[in-house]
Amino acid sequence: MRRYEWRPFLERWSAEWADAQDPENEARDGDGDARAARWLGFEPVDDERLVALEQRTGRPLPPSLRSFLQVTDGWRYAGHFVYLLAGAERIDWCGDPHGLGQDWLDALDEDADDEEVREAGVWARSLQLAVESDMVDVLLDPDDVDERGEWAVYTYAAWRAEPPRRHASFKHFMESMYQEFLSMSAGRPGFDNDTTRSLDAGVEQACEDALRGEYVAAAEVLAEAVACGRPRAGRLLSQIRLLSSPGGDAERGASLDDPYIAREAVPLRCLEQVRAGRDDDEWFLGQYPEEGRETVAGVLERIREGTFAYEASGAFGEAVRAARESARRAQPEAAWRALLAAVPSWVPLTPDHIAPVGLLADSVLGPVLTPERGRVLLATPRGAAASAGGSSTPSPAPLPDVDGLGWLAVAQGTWGGFRLVLVEGVQPEELHRRIGVGGPLLPALRAWDGDTWRRSPDARTWENRVVVRTGCAGADWTFGHAGTGLDARRDRFVSPGVAASHGTRALTLVLDRAVAHDDGDGRGTFHFSLARDGRVVHSLTVQGDEVASTGEVPGYLEPCLRLFGTDPGGPEDEATPAPDLLALVPLAADPLRLTLDAIAAEFGVTLSEEALVHGRLDGFETISWLREPRAGEAWVYMTAGSPPQE
Repeated sequence: MRRYEWRPFLERWSAEWADAQDPENEARDGDGDARAARWLGFEPVDDERLVALEQRTGRPLPPSLRSFLQVTDGWRYAGHFVYLLAGAERIDWCGDPHGLGQDWLDALDEDADDEEVREAGVWARSLQLAVESDMVDVLLDPDDVDERGEWAVYTYAAWRAEPPRRHASFKHFMESMYQEFLSMSAGRPGFDNDTTRSLDAGVEQACEDALRGEYVAAAEVLAEAVACGRPRAGRLLSQIRLLSSPGGDAERGASLDDPYIAREAVPLRCLEQVRAGRDDDEWFLGQYPEEGRETVAGVLERIREGTFAYEASGAFGEAVRAARESARRAQPEAAWRALLAAVPSWVPLTPDHIAPVGLLADSVLGPVLTPERGRVLLATPRGAAASAGGSSTPSPAPLPDVDGLGWLAVAQGTWGGFRLVLVEGVQPEELHRRIGVGGPLLPALRAWDGDTWRRSPDARTWENRVVVRTGCAGADWTFGHAGTGLDARRDRFVSPGVAASHGTRALTLVLDRAVAHDDGDGRGTFHFSLARDGRVVHSLTVQGDEVASTGEVPGYLEPCLRLFGTDPGGPEDEATPAPDLLALVPLAADPLRLTLDAIAAEFGVTLSEEALVHGRLDGFETISWLREPRAGEAWVYMTAGSPPQE
């Protein structure tokens, strides 16, 4: 391994530290001498003392620590919180005198993995390098050794309330402490040197690179600048991380006079507040200046309601509005392509604005902007870089095979069943008029929102209404979908598709996964029907080896019935007993998926799995899926839940 040249690095650090000190306010004895000498170190350690140290510890020293000691016997101010690193005579085994390792073991839960348990023992087995510090341990771990013989260094500060931080080697630890020194000094008046100027130039270049689409290289430069506390770097890097990977953090409270804060960061912070389920809005709003809190509160309310719409200017703003319309109609791929085509026309709000990250907070478009798509957006030249002819715009990935309907058999969230109405030649608003119970469309519903929607107060007790989400289902079809099943074998079952089919065709598909039987056997039911001009053309209901149908079974379903084990032949044919079609086992999804795909192919319908599982779509409450009881019929209606609040 190439020997690390410590002296140039340590001399630069020492000189920058000396230039940043106030001669009238020296914190510790010896600071004046170190400032005058422009050297934070001491005399080198000779070979004889190094051998003595290795004999005393019983271990050969890791290469980077050994070469460090050959330059200086310890170090003052390793970062901001370690005042003195040990020299050769003061390096010794820690031994965990304060029982910190046992404290961490006691705090681990029963699911703790081996690495967490091993980490808790770092005090007992490591060498202690910190002699004087602000309650910080610097631990050299002989059990964490790489192929070059370097030992990992762990730093622990009780006031951080977090596990020990790992550094791959003593060299990496010292580089990190140098960055900490730069970061903690960044706010000092006049703190300016070759290093800070070089970092700032790198930030400026990274900003230009990011706008050209070279975001990966830009992120590497910005990450180092952030560690060194350089202004601008944090905002730039956060935009790249927000779009390229899940879990990025937006910039925290600041004045809304900054357009980036008001239009990009505030919505993202509000989204984080809502996703975390926090109820400390007063504290959250208190992060912002008083004059801006009412505005922030309004954004927070709209995000909670699912009605927040990101706004942008010019051609990109027009594309955002068009994309939102596509997304709310369950066409996320069309929405994404509209956005991507307009990215080159996007205009930043400030010099530190490199991407439209506020889109992530848009109630409808946010789910469309996945990390994968976010990385494509970042790779697309935009702003001035697009006008100047930067890197070529990435082509969208080829359209995937159509989703069809088969994915409903195995999709997350459909194990209880589903209801689906598909109507040809109408728009979602018209479907609402045909089978809705009135009122406006419910905006931006998530997959689970319909399950928790309260019944309308005018609903009669016998009615089985449901909230469906609606959108486009192919070139000329509209759907209404709910993630709750219904036993379609009931003689009171009425398909809303009949009411929806006047002047057109309508399909109804119902899956109920667990129907309780008198004998205690729980099996599932699948129903399909086609209606035209207000009447049922044919229907098919399958439950285990029982098949009920009206009208002639269409040819496109016959192969699927055979897969279920039931031959739809003439009366002389004896039906083969079927395995349980919809039992809650993975294998049961296969025949159901084939059936759903056969229906999709016959009618040219398709549902976007992305839209139904992850998207926010308009919805409405349907008419009842059960008919009104006739004279002489009785029914029981029960509800369970919390009583209404006064």
